[in-house]
Amino acid sequence: MDPLLGGAAIFGTACHSVHIPRANSQQIDSFFGVSGNVALYGGTRGRVHEITGVLIGPDVSTVILAEATLLSYADGIARDYTDTQGRTWSNTIFMGEYQPDPGGPRPMADQGWCLPYRAVLHGLT
Repeated sequence: MDPLLGGAAIFGTACHSVHIPRANSQQIDSFFGVSGNVALYGGTRGRVHEITGVLIGPDVSTVILAEATLLSYADGIARDYTDTQGRTWSNTIFMGEYQPDPGGPRPMADQGWCLPYRAVLHGLT
């Protein structure tokens, strides 16, 4: 399943999505007269989704246009993100963390052009 951001399939093909929960917030304290430590749970701190994929097109300009479409979602708006396993995560934002392949677009043996990339989404809740 191709991942979706705000219902749009902007990530190309051959996508992999890795869900990385952030550590919970905890306050550890010790007090005079109390043996050991006391832990105060402060809740979750969101998550990160690392996506790797390939943007494809019949020519280089189409691949560059697909890249521009992906980058246009770095607009500060939180959206629903559906990962490659079909799970939907609400309140997810793309902050422009994007890394295209250093070699740029490359030919795909008479099948057009492709651009491998890596992107990061942040789940705020």
